[in-house]
Amino acid sequence: MKQVLLGQGGVRLEDVPAPLVEPGTVLVRVGHSCISVGTEMSGVRESNLPLWKRALRRPAQVKRLMEVVATEGVTRARSPGS
Repeated sequence: MKQVLLGQGGVRLEDVPAPLVEPGTVLVRVGHSCISVGTEMSGVRESNLPLWKRALRRPAQVKRLMEVVATEGVTRARSPGS
């Protein structure tokens, strides 16, 4: 399957393996998808910035990350939805 990836150097389209259903997960087939130009373009612009510049643009998120690391540990900070 095709996937749009953002990373250093910009946007690229890559072939990736189809996701598998694992215990405790649900696989959802998407019929249609829309890419929001504003949201996606901000992601493209941010992808070319070094981590320290991204942190300076979002000090509240950096502060929240540091709070989670201090109170719940690095493992929790790395998990989605932290």
